[in-house]
Amino acid sequence: MSDPTDFLPHGVSGLSEDSSLGLSAADSAALDALLEADMQLDRVAESIRARAQRIGALLGLLDANHITCDAALVDVTLQRIARHAEPMLSADDAEALDAWALSGYEASATPTSLHDRASRHQRLAEIVRESDIVATPLLVERTFQAVASQVAANRAQGIITPTSRGWRISDLISVAAMVLIGVSILWPTMSYVSQKGRQFGCKSNLGSVASAMGLYAGNHRDSLPVATAGFGGAPWWDVSPAKPQANSANLFTLARTGYSKLRDLACSGNPNAVVGEVKQGTYDWPDLDSISYSYQIMAGEQRPNWCGGQKAAPVSIVLLADRSPVVLRAVRKQVIDPMENSPNHGGTGQYALFADGSVSWMTTPERPDGDNIWLPRAIEAMIQQAAKFHQSGRLEGFEIPVDARDSFVGP
Repeated sequence: MSDPTDFLPHGVSGLSEDSSLGLSAADSAALDALLEADMQLDRVAESIRARAQRIGALLGLLDANHITCDAALVDVTLQRIARHAEPMLSADDAEALDAWALSGYEASATPTSLHDRASRHQRLAEIVRESDIVATPLLVERTFQAVASQVAANRAQGIITPTSRGWRISDLISVAAMVLIGVSILWPTMSYVSQKGRQFGCKSNLGSVASAMGLYAGNHRDSLPVATAGFGGAPWWDVSPAKPQANSANLFTLARTGYSKLRDLACSGNPNAVVGEVKQGTYDWPDLDSISYSYQIMAGEQRPNWCGGQKAAPVSIVLLADRSPVVLRAVRKQVIDPMENSPNHGGTGQYALFADGSVSWMTTPERPDGDNIWLPRAIEAMIQQAAKFHQSGRLEGFEIPVDARDSFVGP
């Protein structure tokens, strides 16, 4: 396992309970530039891009798989930050707090030696989540002032009110005040950082997939991963792990044959994404919801090849993108919106991997030439004629790209 400090920007080292952390002036400038560039490295000045990349990698680590950032996470995070002040956690409680967070906030999943203490953390968090209090700046300010005044008054009079477990009432009130502050002030910031970290991690994943596709193409005459080109009369979204019958099985070939890892094919924006090792005899993901990325439909006689940085056409075709919302709705017989963005990033856009190995952020599913990556060109033409689209322009799961230049990904 690599040392976590390998991911730290320059100027941050020697982590300990008593350390005073800070960024160097150069790293602070790089962080500001990265945020101003909306986490897009290619928009950061080349002179500080290396530093910005290290900071981006560190922010990406904040987006742990299967851990949802909610009020309870803000609570325990603030407790960790505030250890140097009252209230204090014992070393054992601090260890239990960390174990509880790493276990996905399931006390039963923590080590046996920490189970009881982690259960107490969980009960406290449940009380916080069940509260009907809505934090506002005014409430935060008044609560903080009231706590500070009461604690100061008690200390002046020598009053200490312990609970049965040694906690003071003022300590509990202080924790409540910290929660209010965290919800009203830090939560929006945490959400923004988490979102940007998720995007950075997703882009990094697609970069790894691009390398895997390059290796695969090098061993298969520039062809893209294919497990099945015929879907046996079933829709190409009919996912089955027991046999290669859906289009997703073509992408799964990269993991099945060892060219990539399942974690590289799992976007943290998909809560149902599958990570870990590929089980023997498995040809596809367990179900449609566990698939994070939509792959170019590999049916028909004309298929795109891997260009690997070459300038020859069609390098502009999208081979892989964050999962298609159109397919998810079509499978459930719901009304589709061709211009809807992927759910992986809250509908703000999607990353796309092109045939030349480049990765770009798309704020709309349409390429610059008007090609919609969620639909084959035939249905795109129908959309332009609204009446005809309502008659026959729905996805049925049997559509295929018109030619090698038609970007059409699914599931």
